Amino acid sequence: MALVVHVALGFCGLYVRRRMTLKPWEFAQLASGLAIPMLLATHVAGTRIVDEIAGVRSDYTLALAVFWQLAPLTGWVHVAGLMATWIHGCIGLHIWLRLQSWYTRRQPLAISLAVLIPALSLAGYVSAGVQVRNLVQADGWATGVLESFGRDPAMNALVDDVQFNARVGVVATVLVILGLRLVRAYCQRRGQVPVIRYVSGDRTVPLVPGGTALEAFRVAGIRHASVCGGRGRCSTCRIQIGAGRDDLPPPDEGEAQVLKRLGLAGGDVRLACQIRPRAGLTVTAMLPPETSGKNTRIGQEYQRGDEVNVAILFVDLRGSTRLSEDRLPFDVVFILNQFFTELSTALEETNGHYAQFNGDGLMALYGLSTSPGQACRDALTGADAMLRRIEALSDRLSDELGAPLRIGVGIHFGEAIVGLMGPPETPIVSALGDNVNIAARLESMTRELGVRLCVSARTLETAGLNIAGMDIHELPVKGRERPVRVVGLDKAPAAM
Repeated sequence: MALVVHVALGFCGLYVRRRMTLKPWEFAQLASGLAIPMLLATHVAGTRIVDEIAGVRSDYTLALAVFWQLAPLTGWVHVAGLMATWIHGCIGLHIWLRLQSWYTRRQPLAISLAVLIPALSLAGYVSAGVQVRNLVQADGWATGVLESFGRDPAMNALVDDVQFNARVGVVATVLVILGLRLVRAYCQRRGQVPVIRYVSGDRTVPLVPGGTALEAFRVAGIRHASVCGGRGRCSTCRIQIGAGRDDLPPPDEGEAQVLKRLGLAGGDVRLACQIRPRAGLTVTAMLPPETSGKNTRIGQEYQRGDEVNVAILFVDLRGSTRLSEDRLPFDVVFILNQFFTELSTALEETNGHYAQFNGDGLMALYGLSTSPGQACRDALTGADAMLRRIEALSDRLSDELGAPLRIGVGIHFGEAIVGLMGPPETPIVSALGDNVNIAARLESMTRELGVRLCVSARTLETAGLNIAGMDIHELPVKGRERPVRVVGLDKAPAAM
């Protein structure tokens, strides 16, 4: 029953879909879903249906005799059905879970299991087949198995009929649905079609009658964020509605719950994958089309800005102008790309969030989803990882460089205004405020102190470190009565 309901829902989804331009994962999910009933028809007919009609039982001994001796092709059809079902299920689980923070951290383990489980299953199947091949050397073993289970060879005709009818039924249903889609499209083209004004890209998009706004964007070739594939689970496709908002039907229960979680219920923000406009609209995208699961969660939390205690890290490449001397532009870009790859990896390993890029350095935030103490500890660990990685990169590129790559890192902890900022097409979560300026000043102070790392005493204390005995400097800050206490280091305290 579950298989029948799932297949029926798949057929309904195929008809309801207003566009057939699919992403690779959507195509794989659709193709594997349609293949499942055709491939598993043999299994259902050869076990459940035959068992119910003949009143006999089936077990693995009978299956192995059939798959490895009497009808080997049937065995490989079962293997294909297993793989199609597994792939279809894994894609569905991945799309469902990839917005969860715990899943992002454990994704490598999930991928390993997704590959390992079917591999071990197939290894067991092949191992059993080898044993069957040895048993087959005894004359009449496979035929004897059939007789012991009361399976009349005439039942093969019943199995063939059932699987043939199932496959023809699936293909015929798909063809009928595609035909109905063509008829629907023809009828819709005969009428006058309202348009959506897509402010973010300054485009005018024809509405897809009966379809969602997201489908209209994609039919028009507009890249629009949608991590969950338009299922109303992630909110990345959300848009701000201008003209035409009053003509939209109210959100259904699912959309309303998502908007409520974002604190946007009752406003002018809607999910593009859920609204089905009947009249013209003016809309503005709220997230960039490249939005992923990780920056989606952060973007949702800081959509409207908030004052947050964060550890702010600035890193800058020393003597970057020397890189361009006597080098081709390609070589300079290559070295800088390697440089930023190492910094990005260090951030990813230590729960850091990239927040700003300035040509030969960047700003990162720690603590967007962790406690203050953990944020400061992560920032120190991240700084140490950056220093080590740049040293290793400098060694690898020693033949290309006239002098080793050197960086300066400044870290400060304090309250900052954190929010989604930047151009409408490519906003990022970044930070503003006095404490951000202080962190930038600490990075430049590494030159004055002749050290690689400059950390405020508050950051070290919040991280739970004892600063007694450290050489503390004072940094005057305009607008503040007291200077900021600063410690100059060549290694992060956790690594000393």
